[in-house]
Amino acid sequence: MKNGTGLVVSDKGVGRMQGPSLSTVVDAIGVSVLSVWAEAPDADVCCHDVVIHDAADEFAAGPGDLLLAVGVDTGGAEAVLEEAARRGVAAVVVRGTAELRERLSAPARRAGVALLGLEPGIGWAQFSGQLRGLLTTTGADLDAESSGPPARELAVFANALCESVGGSVMIFNPQQEVLASSRLVESDDAMRRQAALDQRGPTWFRARLREQGVYRRLWRGDDVVDVPAVPEEGVNRRMAVAVRSGDEILGSIWVAERDTPLPEDAALVLRRAAASAGQYLSRLGVRTQTRRRAAESVARRLLAGTTTENEALEWLDIGVDGPCAVLSCVFAAERAHDARAFADLLCVHLPALDCEAVPVPSRGRVDVLLCRVEGRGCAELARAAREVLDRAAAAAGCAVLGALGGVVPETGRAPDSLAEADLVLRVLRNRGAAHTCVAVLDEVRAAAGALVLADAAAADPRFAEGPVPRLLDYDSRHHTSYAASLAAYFDAFGDVIAASRALHVHPNTLRYRLRRMRPICGIDLDDADDRLVAAVCLRRAGLDLRTRSAPEVQSPA
Repeated sequence: MKNGTGLVVSDKGVGRMQGPSLSTVVDAIGVSVLSVWAEAPDADVCCHDVVIHDAADEFAAGPGDLLLAVGVDTGGAEAVLEEAARRGVAAVVVRGTAELRERLSAPARRAGVALLGLEPGIGWAQFSGQLRGLLTTTGADLDAESSGPPARELAVFANALCESVGGSVMIFNPQQEVLASSRLVESDDAMRRQAALDQRGPTWFRARLREQGVYRRLWRGDDVVDVPAVPEEGVNRRMAVAVRSGDEILGSIWVAERDTPLPEDAALVLRRAAASAGQYLSRLGVRTQTRRRAAESVARRLLAGTTTENEALEWLDIGVDGPCAVLSCVFAAERAHDARAFADLLCVHLPALDCEAVPVPSRGRVDVLLCRVEGRGCAELARAAREVLDRAAAAAGCAVLGALGGVVPETGRAPDSLAEADLVLRVLRNRGAAHTCVAVLDEVRAAAGALVLADAAAADPRFAEGPVPRLLDYDSRHHTSYAASLAAYFDAFGDVIAASRALHVHPNTLRYRLRRMRPICGIDLDDADDRLVAAVCLRRAGLDLRTRSAPEVQSPA
C-alpha cells in the first residue's frame, strides 16, 4: 500500500497481479462499512492497490487504485474527484457524512469515477488494513498468509499455556480446524496425535462430541466445558472454552490431560487464556473473514451468472469447467430467522460434504454452491446434504427445508442448478412441509412439472381468458366458491364423496355446483382437454385444494 508521499508499504512486485473487481471489494467489505454514492462506469474494473491521499503532496494514485481521501473537505473534494477520474482511479473513498454525500455524489457521476462513503464509526487504519488484506491476495494467498506472524504468535501462546496448565493444548477455529498447538510429547494420547496429523481429529470423536452436546455448550456459553475421558479408545479427559470477541465466536482452546490429571485451577487458567487468545485469533479472523466474504461475493455472482472465469479461479480456486451443484435452504416456519447466522452454522458442518462448499446467505434463505463434485451423482450428494442439514437445523433449533439442484457439468451453469433447487423448494412450500428435509427433483418431479406448466400458462396472455378465469370472476362478484370446488373435484379424480369431504359440504351440494359450472363459464367436464387446461389454470391461480396428503420427503436422522 502506498501513501501520498509515494512510500510503498506493501509491494506486489514488478508484474502487477490482477486484483479483485470493484464490485467484489464492495460486496466483501459489506454495506455496513461502505456505501456506494456514485457507481463506477465499469463495475468490473480490477482494484490493484490502496493509496492514501495527501493534499500536501502530488497526486499519487493511478489506474486501478483505491484512493482513500482522508480528511478531504467539500472545498477540495471536487478537484480530487476530477483528477482521480483523469488518472483512471478505480474508486475514491471519503468519510460517510450526509454533507459530503449531498455535495459530492453528483460531481462524482459527472466526472465518471466511483465514490464510496466510509461509515463514520469505522477507523481509517482498520479499513485500510481490511482493504490491504483483500487487494493484495487471492483466495489461495489468503490461505498461505495464515501461516504468517499471528499464527506463529498463536503457537508460542499454545506452548506457554501448555506449560502453565500442564496439559496438551490445541487451538481451533469455529469449523474445528487446528490453528495452533503445543509441542507433541510422549505422554500425549492417540487422539491428540491424530489431530496433529489431519488437523481436525477423527470423525467419530467429533460426532460423539456433537451427540453429547459439547459443541452446543461450547458455542452458547462462556463456561469451560469438561469432556470425560474415553479409556477404551485411548482418549484422555479434555477441557474446552470458546474464544470470543463480543458476540462473535473466534474459535476455541482445548486442553487434554497427559499422564497426570489437570490441576484444580485449570478451568480458571483456561478462561483467562481465552480472554488473551482473542487478540491473536482476531488478527487471523480478519484474514479468514476477508477470504470468506470475498468468496461469498464471487459465489453470489456465479449463481446469478455474472462472474468471470478469473474471479472463480482466484477467489474460489475452481475452474469453470468442473461440475457443481446448488443446495438451497429456507426456513420451514414463517417467523424470521437470521440467514447469516445459519450460514455460519452450516460452515461448521459443510466439510462433511467432502467438496468445496460456499454458503451464500440472503433474506430468509441460504444457497450453498457445491464445487469439486466430480464422480458424485445427485443421489450421493443428497444423502450427505441430508446429514449436514439435519445437524445444522438441530443446532439452530428450527426446521429447514433443503432442495438440491442437479449436478451440472460446469461451474458456469450453476444458475441452472439453482433454478432446479428453487423449483423443488416451491413444491415443498406448496405441500406445507414442516420438518427438516432435503429433496431432489426426482422425488417431486410430477408436482414440479405441474408448477412449470402453471408458470407457462401464467406467462401466456392467451390463458387470461377461458372457463377458469370466468369462473374466478364469477366467484369474486358473487362470493361463491365454484373454482375451489372444481379444484377439489379434480384432485379427487372425480370422486364426489372425497371432494365434498375436503370441502366440508354435502355431496349433493358439490353435484349441484358441478352442474352449474357449464352455464356459468362454459367448461365441459366431459372433455379431456377442457379438464387438463382447467387444472393448469387452477394451479396457476393458486387453487390446489388437496383431498389427500401429499407424500412427504423424509430426511433420515
